[in-house]
Amino acid sequence: MRDNKKYQSKKYLHFDSRIEYTNVQKYVEDPMKIEKHNFYPLLKYTQSTDKFDATQISIRDDKLPIKTKPRNIMYACHKDNFIYRYYGELLNEAYSKWAKENDINEESIAYREPKYSKSNIDSAAEVINAIVEYQYCYIIVGDFESYFDSLDHQLLKKRVKIVLNMVNLEEDWYRVFRSVTRYSYCEKELINSLFGTDKYLRKKRKFSYFDNTREYREFKKKYKISFNKNDIGIPQGTAISAVLANVYAILFDKEIKSLVKDYNGLYRRYSDDFIIVIPAQGDFGKSEFNELASKINTLAAREKLKIHLSKTHYLQYEQNEIKHLDSNITCNLDYLGFAFDGENVRMRSKSPYKFYRKANRLIEKAKKAKEKKNLKKLPYRKKIYTLYTDAGINSTPYGNFITYAIKAQKAFDEISPNTNNLILQQIKNRKTKIEKKLGYRISFKH
Repeated sequence: MRDNKKYQSKKYLHFDSRIEYTNVQKYVEDPMKIEKHNFYPLLKYTQSTDKFDATQISIRDDKLPIKTKPRNIMYACHKDNFIYRYYGELLNEAYSKWAKENDINEESIAYREPKYSKSNIDSAAEVINAIVEYQYCYIIVGDFESYFDSLDHQLLKKRVKIVLNMVNLEEDWYRVFRSVTRYSYCEKELINSLFGTDKYLRKKRKFSYFDNTREYREFKKKYKISFNKNDIGIPQGTAISAVLANVYAILFDKEIKSLVKDYNGLYRRYSDDFIIVIPAQGDFGKSEFNELASKINTLAAREKLKIHLSKTHYLQYEQNEIKHLDSNITCNLDYLGFAFDGENVRMRSKSPYKFYRKANRLIEKAKKAKEKKNLKKLPYRKKIYTLYTDAGINSTPYGNFITYAIKAQKAFDEISPNTNNLILQQIKNRKTKIEKKLGYRISFKH
């Protein structure tokens, strides 16, 4: 029985109206319907995320310089999204079964169901603990360049067939597969320039960009719909994209696991990021490590994966220090949001920085609203307290950033007891800092 709680309808505007899964469940789960289903174009926009610039340091926590990292995101209309989610769940179940049978269940850690994989925190703690237990080891922290945009369609199709145990893709699966490889898309900027912003349309009680299919057909005649004509690339943002990215790497994961196992080492991959740790045992030294790195590059090239040279680092751990292998300069190992210097584990600097930065922005917004509307009390208090103070630690569904830090501290203390875990220390003055920004003291009932 499928858990319909996972199939929540989305609030965004698209080419069709928002619908509940129960209204389309029979259609979505009927292979004969999907065989003939016509997918709408995806909507594409560029998402800019803040990236902490470690090359420059400023004194104030809320004024640290940042760089923006643009990323193309595409998302499906409501009905298509349910189809991608349903088939993505089926594929993920088949993938998890294949991964377990082929002994790569521990190695692939992104986009997995909790019953099949550990959390990011636990995975990071295990890797760092292994490094410390090795005492002396070599480390590769790697990154695949433009991962989603470069997935080879023929190889991806072969991997999907392997995981689904199909000689040829069944018609419904082929229809879904083709829709995310030969995908069509429309720029959201164009849609908003024609119909108005989503905020404006919601005020007008519009629930989709078109009232009927006839309007959509007229739009298609007049305006260009773009298509992916390349033999590579899948869109980032659909409900099936992440599991397809995992499925693509099954043979790479299997071969790297086997290769690393010969040296009593460890391999983990999180989407397009991977880490390999090899203990310096017996005759295994720097030259042998370089040979291993060369083999890994060869395997990646064979799978048509391009390792990002500028983002791939070769390190060594010895005498409680992490160093670059070539320059012998001390550094941090950054992995899954945590920084390890050989002795101490912290959250990466950008994590608490973004926490305080967002808090300060919301408080500034509240102060301006209070002044503008001549209010007696600060607005948005509940939101501020829930997101940025200990009052929100147990808020639904996941708590807040402080909850995350508490979980991380506990996990590292349990899984990696031989490291100095300073996660909570990074935000120990959180109450004082928030109170200073608010301009008054806050108290919570326990």
